Amino acid sequence: MAINRDLICSSHTISGVMPGAPAPSRHSFAARVEACANAGYKGMCLHLRDYRWQRNAGFSDEDLREALEQNGMRDISLEFLVDWFLEGADGEQARADEATACQAARAYGARSLNVGSDFRGRAIPPAVLRARFHELCERAGENGLSIALEIVPWSDIRDVAAALALVDGVSNAGLVIDSWHVFRGGISLGDIEQIPAEKILCVQINDAAEALSGDLVQDTLRRRPCGEGSFDLRSFLASIDRTGSTAPLSVEIISPEFAALALSTAAARSFDSARALLRSM
Repeated sequence: MAINRDLICSSHTISGVMPGAPAPSRHSFAARVEACANAGYKGMCLHLRDYRWQRNAGFSDEDLREALEQNGMRDISLEFLVDWFLEGADGEQARADEATACQAARAYGARSLNVGSDFRGRAIPPAVLRARFHELCERAGENGLSIALEIVPWSDIRDVAAALALVDGVSNAGLVIDSWHVFRGGISLGDIEQIPAEKILCVQINDAAEALSGDLVQDTLRRRPCGEGSFDLRSFLASIDRTGSTAPLSVEIISPEFAALALSTAAARSFDSARALLRSM
C-alpha cells in the first residue's frame, strides 16, 4: 500500500479547548509537542492563531522550533486561513492572518497551509474566487508554501468537482480530504479515487455517530476517535490508497468530551485509535 502510515496530530485534537475559545489551547506549546511525541506522532498541524498567541506570550521562533525538533516533529503544516477571497475589513484580517501563517511557516519549517472557502453563503462569483485563489497561491509560493484547500459540505467548495476546478493548473495547490466531510457531505469514495495523487496534500481522519447531532455545523463539533463511530474508515483509506497518495494522515478529533481529556490521554487515545485502524488494513 502506498498510503502514508506516519500520523500527524491536528491542533484541535490536543488543544483542550473547542474552536473559537478565547485561547487557542489550555496546554502549553511545549507540553503539547511532548505529548504528541510520546504518543507516537511524527508531526503536527499547528494553528496560525496559536503561533500568534505564543509569540505574544514572549516565546521566540527559536523556542518554538527547538521544541518541535527536540521531539522529532518532522512533518509540520499550518491551519486555518479563511476569508482570503474578501475585501474590506474581513479581507484585511485575512491578509494579516496570511502574514502570520507565512511567519509561522518559516519558524516551524511548515510546507503547507490549510484553507477554507466561503462558509457563509456570500455568493462569491466563481471567477473572483478563482482569481483570488491564484493570487493566494502565488503569494504562498513566494514563501515556499503550498495551499491545501479543504472540501467542506456547507461551503461553496462542497464536492470533488468544485475543488479540483479551483486547484486545477496551480502547481502549489491541492486538497485536504477529511473523512468527516466526505461521509457527512455525501461524497462518494469513487469521486475520491478520481483525485490525482499529487493534488491530495493532507488526509484528515476521524469518526462520528451514525445520526447527526443538530445540523452539519453543530455535528462537526461532535467527532470521535477512529473506530468509535459509524464511518467506513477502512474503505475511505483504501480509496485514498488507490489514488497513489502518500499525503500525511492527520488525526482531527473535535468534541467537548475530547477537549476535556487530560493532554496525555487525548494524545495517546487519538494516536492509538488511528494506529489500530491502519493495522487493520
